[in-house]
Amino acid sequence: MVKVPLSYPIGTKGSPWGQPERSEWRSTRKIHRSYHQDVVMPLKSFCDSSSDFQLVQYGSIANNINQSNSKKLPLYAAIPKDIHNNLPSVLITGGTHGYETSGVIGALSFLSTKARRYISKYNIIVIPCICPWGYEHIERWVSSALDPNRSFRRDDIDIEEWRTEEASQLMHFLDELTTKDGGAMEWVCHLDLHETTQSDCTEFRPAKTARDGLVEYDDHVPDGFYLVGDSSASHRDDQLNWYNYVLQRVEKVTHIAELESGNTLSGYPATSRGLVLVPAKELGLCGGGCVDARYVLTTEVYPDSERSSEEDCVNAQVEAVCAAVDYLVERNDT
Repeated sequence: MVKVPLSYPIGTKGSPWGQPERSEWRSTRKIHRSYHQDVVMPLKSFCDSSSDFQLVQYGSIANNINQSNSKKLPLYAAIPKDIHNNLPSVLITGGTHGYETSGVIGALSFLSTKARRYISKYNIIVIPCICPWGYEHIERWVSSALDPNRSFRRDDIDIEEWRTEEASQLMHFLDELTTKDGGAMEWVCHLDLHETTQSDCTEFRPAKTARDGLVEYDDHVPDGFYLVGDSSASHRDDQLNWYNYVLQRVEKVTHIAELESGNTLSGYPATSRGLVLVPAKELGLCGGGCVDARYVLTTEVYPDSERSSEEDCVNAQVEAVCAAVDYLVERNDT
């Protein structure tokens, strides 16, 4: 990766942000698209016509945390009308970073076109957009200038410095969710759908560097699809096989990111082509900390590639989910 000297209009170079800088950052963010139109309406339409899924509002987020009367953005989950005791559960999440469009649309697309094929084997729970403020403003962070994908740790040490309201509400909802007879959920799999855009280099990494009082940042995005897996789970005999099966299936839809110098991928040592393993729970990733699932992965795809379209990226997300669950079905991991 190439280190780029910081140039960002907010804050003093080399000094971490305080509340004035965070407020300035928030005041300069603009709404670019409609969460209600793009996400809520199709989600409601599907659930209203579905015999298998129902819509549940598990919380809400202020659209402007500086205004006490700010419009609330509702947080929604699509869950089975009957959550069966004898079935394990699969969680699909999108919009952990709200700006990552293919994760949101991919979760919606899987729900509306593919989920029904698996309901006899698993309780399928879909959260299409964890962070609607980020979706509307096309931002990686939430309105408090925190990264939601570092916010899913299960401890409370200095919690105000990293925990987002979006993560707290989602984890509380999933922790309290039970089967129809009041039994505990058995999470077999969690798939968190992400993408990395060129705006990471032009906006989000510079903003993070400025916020944290640093002076340079990495200026590179892998070209293609790859997976971020949980290193704490890699000892399981079939874990790597599961990751590689997903990659093989997705490669039929879009290209896999090639390894970079030093056998790295996005700055992390690569386990194999298209795969990096990180301590997901320790980092507070949604895919790892949100629920305690046996199989966990985070997808990444590059929508600005000359080799793929936005449609390819959405299709890759859907194929990744289907491949991940198909692998478990074929091995009777229920």
